[in-house]
Formats: sequence, structure tokens, C-alpha cells
Amino acid sequence: MRRPVRFTKMHGLGNSYLFLDGLDDPAPAEDELPALARQASDRNFGIGSDGIILLLPPSGGDADFRMRIFNADGSEGEMCGNGIRCLARLVYDRGYTRKREITVETAAGPIRPRLQP
Repeated sequence: MRRPVRFTKMHGLGNSYLFLDGLDDPAPAEDELPALARQASDRNFGIGSDGIILLLPPSGGDADFRMRIFNADGSEGEMCGNGIRCLARLVYDRGYTRKREITVETAAGPIRPRLQP
């Protein structure tokens, strides 16, 4: 039996993403992520979004968090500027960090978003 997937929908400058919090909940299985992105992103039969973004612990190094993005077509992207802006706000609002500048590990390399006061 499938377990429910908890998500947060956020938007930034015209893009909307479904965020899955892998710090608080176990992330879906690796092989389920492309199909989940396609189904959930469907604007007619799903929730509707430009894709899903996973918030994960860093895999090592000096990063504070790790981000994986799956586009609406199920392909995995390297990075998304609007998505990482939302991710920075999400981790701050949830109290995962009080830092205003964080380092996020992405497939495109480390990105350092900064929250403005």
C-alpha cells in the first residue's frame, strides 16, 4: 500500500513547485520520483506544478542542505533559480536554520542563496 506524500506548494516569479521535506519525512523511493513528478505536476489531473523539489540533508562537505529537482516531465534537473529561492525560505520558515545565507548542494554544484531581512 502506498503511503501518502506530504508536500508544500510554493511559487516564485511564475514557477510553482511541490516541495517534499526529506528532513522531516522519508523521501519517496528513488524509482518512484520521475512518475510522481509527472503525476503530481499535471495541471488537469494532479496538483499542478512545474515539478517537485526534494529538500534533503547534505551528502557531505560544507553544505547545509541538498536539493533535487524533478521537472514536470519526470526528468531530473540540475538546479532552478526560482526553486532554490523558495527552498531557502522554506528551511528558514520551518526553523531548520536561522542563518540568512545557506549553502545548498545541487547537481549544478553548491549554490548560496541569501535571505534579505
